Parts: sequence; structure tokens; C-alpha cells
Amino acid sequence: MIDKAAPGSEFGALLDGHGPVGVAVSGGGDSVALLYQLAEWGMRPLHVLHFDHGVHPDSGLWAQKVAAHAEHLRLQFHATRWMGDKPTTGMSAAARFARHAALAATARHLGIKVICLAHTADDIAEAAYMRTQGSNVGTPRTWSPSPVWPQGRGVFLCRPLLDVRRADLRDCLTQAGVTWIDDPANDNPQSLRARARQVLQGRAGDDVHDDIRLARAEIEALLHDPEGWSGLGLLRFKAEPFYRMPKDVALHLLATAAVCAGGGDRLPRGDRIERLYDQVPGGASHTLAGARIQQAHGLIHIHREAGDIGRHGDPQQGDMWDGRFELARQAIATGRDRSGLNAAGQAFLKWLPADLRGTLPAVTGSGPHLALPLYGVPGQKHNETVTATCWVLARFLASACRIERETDL
Repeated sequence: MIDKAAPGSEFGALLDGHGPVGVAVSGGGDSVALLYQLAEWGMRPLHVLHFDHGVHPDSGLWAQKVAAHAEHLRLQFHATRWMGDKPTTGMSAAARFARHAALAATARHLGIKVICLAHTADDIAEAAYMRTQGSNVGTPRTWSPSPVWPQGRGVFLCRPLLDVRRADLRDCLTQAGVTWIDDPANDNPQSLRARARQVLQGRAGDDVHDDIRLARAEIEALLHDPEGWSGLGLLRFKAEPFYRMPKDVALHLLATAAVCAGGGDRLPRGDRIERLYDQVPGGASHTLAGARIQQAHGLIHIHREAGDIGRHGDPQQGDMWDGRFELARQAIATGRDRSGLNAAGQAFLKWLPADLRGTLPAVTGSGPHLALPLYGVPGQKHNETVTATCWVLARFLASACRIERETDL
């Protein structure tokens, strides 16, 4: 076993919730060390999650070795494999998406809210170096939501070893007689990350704790939502305090809000965000990441661009509609057809801001009705046929707020 005094072996301050925890184990030294430390901690049911990329000819053997570690520790092992043809370009990004999608699906099936990853201080330094070479890779953070959407909704990633150096973890494994796999891809000179590792040679950066995210209370003070319209996907920032923030923080908030309100899964390019940041105070309407952004009456309004819904195919993705609403049934956008709504639904839409009226889901079938609660109209009761949950605000808070421990989620 790894000694309890090993680096990174105190997890209670981070994982202070309840229920099972997952640990993603590739078989490399970092993830194997994290697996043994979490098993030594032993305060929560632990599941070992492995994703076989199916690219290296020995990947099946690597999966067996991870399974052997799990069996030795008497832990449940769950493996998934990337099936089908692999892309000829963009392999790294595609593999990352497939891996996180599989991990999130497994976690949701097992009732796991938190997956632990074994990023270290070396990964932070490597990411910083990669950015100097033109990459847009982000800095690993202790807490972040799953990067895949909508598959990863409700699943969070915890990186408890960001203060630890890779060499120290391997020293602990060697002293304990625990073996690990060295992926030859880590030495491939065609890989920017591999080149970063060679250049840095174990030198870790000093920016482990820097974070452009705000505390939840700061975010909630910035948001304007007296009517509760954020529950329908409308995010509004108070313009004056927004533009008093450090620019990098404001840019992060603006980009995150646009992606969440637009229901997408990819942050826009930095130059587009900077341009929007400069243009919004002028009062004109702009679009970014499927969202419409406009400043009016001291507020920055960010909501779904109604005309974009369905433009790229069926907005229904399993039980998610337009990347924003979790639905039990098929739905259409109110911007496409609202003629069949009953009087209560029509009255409710008229009460909403004009730009929001065409962005909502209406359940089809025996007659269209709004798949969300009707509230705020004088004398109007709540719709008792509610079938939707809007994820926009919850997703924005999970992505934008600074998280220090599991109970902050």
C-alpha cells in the first residue's frame, strides 16, 4: 500500500460529501498512485473507471493491469472501450471527448457525482508551456464540471494532486513495490504535450492556485433575476459591476454564460470574446456560441438565439432538448409553432421578454403545451404538466463559480 503520509493522500477536506466516488485510472503512474492513495483513505465507496482508447495494440493489456490493481484493492472495476473507426485528424480532441463521455455515462449509471483525476503540478506547467506554443489548452483546476455536454450533466471532476509533482508519486509507488504503465505516446515528439514534458523535465509551475472563477456569492450578486427567468434560460448581468471586474474574469464569465445559454459544448475563440466584450456596452445585439447578447437598461442579457434552434439538426438529444432543457417527451421550439398552446400558455409567453418567447420547449402530442412551470402571471396557477428542467443556470454556476470542496457543488 501507499503510505498515508504520501503526497496528496489527505482527501477529506475536498471530498466532504457522501456516496460513491469514481477514480479514472489509465494505468500510468499518476493515476495508479491516486488509486492507491484513495483506497488507503477509504472513507467512501470507490469505483475504478478505465477507458480503453483502442489505439495502442497493448491497450487491452493495460486494461487488464488496471483491473488487477482494482482486484488487489478489492474495488469494483468498470471498463469501457472506444469502438468504431477513429478520426484521421483531430485525434487528441476526439479521444478526449470519447473518454470523458464514457466516464460521465458510467458515473451517472453508478450514481457517482465526483470522478477523481490524477493531474499534477507538472500538468499545470505543461499546459502553460503548451499555451506559449499556440495551444488553447486550459489550466487544470482542482474542481470542474465534466467537459462533455449533455452527457456529463451533474458529474464533476476533482483533481486532488495538483500540488504534487509526478516524480514524487512515482517514488511512492516504487517504495511500495507497485508497478505502472509508461505510455509510449508520452515520448512521441509529434505530440506537443510530449515535447512540453521533455522541455520542462519535471519542473512544475507556480500558478497552481490561480483561478479566474468567482465565489458563488459574488456570482449571485452579479446576476439580476427578480422574476426567476434564469429558470427559463435567461441570464442577466448587472453591467456596472461586470465591467469593474478584472478583464480576464469578465471574459470568462461572458464566454461561459454564452455557451450555457446557447446550449452548446464548446467555448468560443478568445478573439471573439474580447471583441464582444468591447462591443456590448454600445447596446447593439450580438450572437456568440448560439446565444444572443445585448446590453439594455444597465443589464447584459444573455439568452438562446431563437432562430438558431434546430438549424443544425434535431435539437432533441436523448432526454435533452437544445442542450438546455431535460425533457421526458419530444418537444418543439415555441418560436416554430405556438398556435396550439392553450390560453394560459399564450398569456404566459406574452408576459415574458420578447426575445425569450421563441426559445422555450412546447411538448407535442395530444396538443402542444409548455413543458415548464407557468408562474408570475397574476391569477395564473402553475402548470401541473411540467415535464422539463432547465439546466442553463445550474450549468453556468457549476462552470463559473470557484469550488473548494464537494459540498460547494
